[in-house]
Amino acid sequence: MTTTDEQALARSDRYLREFVEALRLCPYARPCRESGRLHRRVLHSRDEAFAAIRQIEALPEQAVEVALLIFPEDPASGEQSARDFASFCAGLRERMFAAHGGDAPFYCVAFHPDLPRDLLDAHRAVQFIRRSPDPTLQLVRASVLRAVRGGNDGGSRYVDTANLSLEEAMALASPLSLAERIAEANLANLEREGPDRLEALLFSFRGVDRRRSS
Repeated sequence: MTTTDEQALARSDRYLREFVEALRLCPYARPCRESGRLHRRVLHSRDEAFAAIRQIEALPEQAVEVALLIFPEDPASGEQSARDFASFCAGLRERMFAAHGGDAPFYCVAFHPDLPRDLLDAHRAVQFIRRSPDPTLQLVRASVLRAVRGGNDGGSRYVDTANLSLEEAMALASPLSLAERIAEANLANLEREGPDRLEALLFSFRGVDRRRSS
């Protein structure tokens, strides 16, 4: 592991512990991390991403619930860079589903340090929550989503939230308003803690070079 890798993982640790876990934006993030079901890799080129995803897909299902692919050397200078990274993520999602005949084992979401701070409503606030120190792809296991989601008959159903993460809830297209309730609670949390303070905290996680380029 290189110094760059170690620094990227250290920044990721701060983001997870001091922001996501400390503010309880995802109450299940800490159990996932502490149980060893959080898998992280540092990649130095976007060209490595799909191969890394295939390797993670091959790991035992019980070993990985969430995976983070971190790109410390990816360009990051403003919202245009964030939109470009989101497009890169969307392209990977298409390749993942195509490789599995439309039934990929993971769902892919983009995190980026230059995502907008838009707290107009709970849905838009998700972007601010995803301001990771470095451009990052988060993989959430699809079988976990399906287990939580259950049937799609439009009726009410019981959902055990004990193993439901924030990103799983956000990705969940369910008649239940669980995702909306979590999003609304997180928006209230952000407003209570103070967006300016939190923005400064997130900025402090970023590497020196990335702070200078922003």
